[in-house]
Amino acid sequence: MFLFFLLFSCAQEVSNNNTVNFTITSPKQGWMYYENTKIMMAVNLNTDNVIWSSDAAGFLGKGNHLTMFLPQGLHLIKADIDGLSKELPVYVSPSVDSAQTILVNYVPMEIKMKSGNCFSYLYTHDGAVNNFKISPIPSMQTSRSLLPTASISASLIVPNRDVRLPMPEAGKSVNQIRQRSLITNNYTVGDKRSFLVIDTEKQSGTPHNIEAELVHQSDLLSVWVWVSDADSLSGDVLNECTKIVETLIIPRVYALWGKAADIDNDGRITLLFSSTLNDENVLGFFNPADFFMRNEDVTSKAYNPSSNEMDIIYVAIPESTPNTSYTPASINATIAHELTHAITFTVKTWNRINSGNINAEREELFLDEGWSHLTENLCGLGISGGNINFVNRFFENTAAYSLCGQDDSIGLRGAITLFLSWLFWEAGGVSWDSSDPVKLIDCGGISLLKRMVESPNIGWESIGKAFGMPISQVFNEFLNEIHDFRITNKTYNYKVDPYTNEAVDFFVNMGEPIGLGFPQTTSVFLEKSLSPWSFIFMQPFSLHYETTLILNAGTITGSAFYSYFAN
Repeated sequence: MFLFFLLFSCAQEVSNNNTVNFTITSPKQGWMYYENTKIMMAVNLNTDNVIWSSDAAGFLGKGNHLTMFLPQGLHLIKADIDGLSKELPVYVSPSVDSAQTILVNYVPMEIKMKSGNCFSYLYTHDGAVNNFKISPIPSMQTSRSLLPTASISASLIVPNRDVRLPMPEAGKSVNQIRQRSLITNNYTVGDKRSFLVIDTEKQSGTPHNIEAELVHQSDLLSVWVWVSDADSLSGDVLNECTKIVETLIIPRVYALWGKAADIDNDGRITLLFSSTLNDENVLGFFNPADFFMRNEDVTSKAYNPSSNEMDIIYVAIPESTPNTSYTPASINATIAHELTHAITFTVKTWNRINSGNINAEREELFLDEGWSHLTENLCGLGISGGNINFVNRFFENTAAYSLCGQDDSIGLRGAITLFLSWLFWEAGGVSWDSSDPVKLIDCGGISLLKRMVESPNIGWESIGKAFGMPISQVFNEFLNEIHDFRITNKTYNYKVDPYTNEAVDFFVNMGEPIGLGFPQTTSVFLEKSLSPWSFIFMQPFSLHYETTLILNAGTITGSAFYSYFAN
């Protein structure tokens, strides 16, 4: 197929005269076609006066939007309208009985399929599908998959890991930024000061103005606690949390991503514990406004009233109540998550603004959150911190989420976390120093992350650029591997963090005690819709003899694919 593409990559459509002009819109040169799938013959004119032929198969028919099976081999497809001809080379591959992926570029589409059991799935690239289904036929029997699946307990409320707060567009003046070098915060344990804490439910409203006390300080970290929470936050919990942050989280996150900008020139990251977050059902957040100067003048272009002018992370108060979402482990995972936001914002956006590029873009939401959730895993906190629940939510209904969607949700975060985890380990992942299990040794995964965050490119396509191949190919390989595990019911051999003894990589069918199975499936007879860059697996079905299946849909835009394995 690749040889064929090279031989004809310079082929041009040929015209015999100029009485009429038209273009062959289907089939398309360089696309993959199979002998067991009908191919559409179409031109860009509203006419049925088109005569189709093939140098290998002869006369094909007359009319626009014809569909037909073509024999395997190389065809020079010819369309003729009133003496004007256009020609296009097309290669038709032999059908592969066991596995095949079909571009669904028109409906209804007919597929010849031999008898046996079939596992299939539908996915999109840049396109979308509405109301896709396979028309039922008498010889076709479906069965529910017996493969293990997992879902979140209905009694478990998953709070927001964080909220994405906007970067103050008006504060990106280089002069405003350079004045930060004049600011230095010098505090000692026991000191008190006021902080502005965003009301996450009313982000544009008046922030909370709280007084907090500095309860811990080291070369790496400053920890402040709202004085109203002093009695509810025990010293043991705080000390254990601080220890994990300093001995595990900061070294790991720095190794993965680099360091955050030191806005207040104290050489430390600041943590502020406040129950205002608990009250608003948020575990923590990073506010990029803190990197810019405070400005309370509503008439100013640099209006930025909530800045604390420091590199700071806001964290909810840990709770020891059983079944709470604010466990110390969940809070620790959140700190790793928010510290990642501070660093990736520094590298991707802040450093470029500080160098004079005031138009430097911020990373898109889905990838920004995906990086931070992946960091939780790589700090060995993905299970105890509750990150596994995000993937489980995605598995409950994969069709509901585009992997690069912009509407923040638990399912979206689970989707991109799963994809980035797979990609990280495909790139080589990491290993651990046998003498110091906290220390990560890059085997290719960290280099991939740094290529992503250091690149000026943002969004979905930038992932493929960092990995070194088109994102469509990366996405396909991701789905192929899930499908392979599904049809063989393989158990994923996940890696365990030597320091925390937790799984550090997530994939399908991880087995007990992880409890992450396969994505939920749906009947091929039920209508299903997909947005761009999403997928859905279908329940197996069986055929008693060779049959022509009909793929139907309401509408299809862009690239949509139906993939199956039959045995």
